[in-house]
Amino acid sequence: MRAARLKYGVAFTPSLDIACWIIKIFGIVAGSDTGHKPMATSTHHVTIADIARAASVSVSTVSRILNNKPDVAEETRQRVQTVIAELGFTPHAHAQRLAAGRSRAIALLFPDAQLSLMREEFILGAAKAASDASYAFYLITSAPSRHQLAALCRSALTDGIILMEIHLRDWRVSYLKRMGFPFVMIGRCANNNGISFIDMDFERGIAQAVEHLVKLGHRKIALLASPDDVYERGYGPAVRSRDGYVQTCAQLGLPAILAPANDTQAELAEATHMLLDRHPDLTAIVSMHGDTTIAVYRALEARNLRIPEDVSVIAFITRRAAELFTPPLAAIDFPAYDFGYQAGRMLIAQLQGSGNVEHILPSPQLILRRSIAPPRTSRPNGSA
Repeated sequence: MRAARLKYGVAFTPSLDIACWIIKIFGIVAGSDTGHKPMATSTHHVTIADIARAASVSVSTVSRILNNKPDVAEETRQRVQTVIAELGFTPHAHAQRLAAGRSRAIALLFPDAQLSLMREEFILGAAKAASDASYAFYLITSAPSRHQLAALCRSALTDGIILMEIHLRDWRVSYLKRMGFPFVMIGRCANNNGISFIDMDFERGIAQAVEHLVKLGHRKIALLASPDDVYERGYGPAVRSRDGYVQTCAQLGLPAILAPANDTQAELAEATHMLLDRHPDLTAIVSMHGDTTIAVYRALEARNLRIPEDVSVIAFITRRAAELFTPPLAAIDFPAYDFGYQAGRMLIAQLQGSGNVEHILPSPQLILRRSIAPPRTSRPNGSA
């Protein structure tokens, strides 16, 4: 089976046990579709059976010596160790870990195979935390059924799981708690007792964005939100951002102008055009759609509307992505790499018995860039 090579030594391999796509991150990728070839090796790999034959002992004796069992004569132990050195045998570390009842690996359950700058930073942060603790790291990129999640927990593939895309009432959280399987969350439920998480304070972030736009003089501020069905299913960021926006608008005496859209450029552009058709006096947009907010820029450009002279734009987005926009995008900074790293750190601390339950909810940071300005009193003819 060929593996697709990505940046930072990432290889996609399908898991036959749980029927999910798994990405395994290590420093070396054994083969790829980009022309990279695996390193040349000898045609015969030394096994413990080879060691046993050369040392005139049983395979079980070699196994006991490799696992530092005490019930082996010292003369036999030295003879086997000499043969191991002569043949250049290296024990399979993963197999040894499984024999000890642990995989020394963690998995990030991220049910969205579409990569973006923000998603990449979540992944790389968690992978770095694993690497720093000498753990292997797996990324599972399809939403598992109950059967598949149970199979993953039984598979010995991973010692613990980082959950993402959390709903207020999330069956995966209930299942893992019931099973006693170690996990942490990027995101949070309605009830987070006994569960470590790190999450964005979406309500406060939305409030900061709207309040700043109001200070600049804006009164018609729209929210490009998640679709209605996502909100109704209780997806945490969708619920908290929309509710926070509606509450802030009510407190400030503003009309709440909602534009639900899926996180694709086509749908976000369509939602932007619909907003401007229905609200030709709109002067500012807050987007929950991260990198995809580029579609808002293109829709405004198609209508000969300038950013920020005609319409100001703010988004929840990573610093790195925001700075790629022209003009650079004002943002509620989403430190996705740090979120991934902290989640990995909390999980590994839990696995090592040194971690207390942590609820991390950093204060959002509004970063002002050139995509926002005071509103104009009028627009160019024909732009609405």
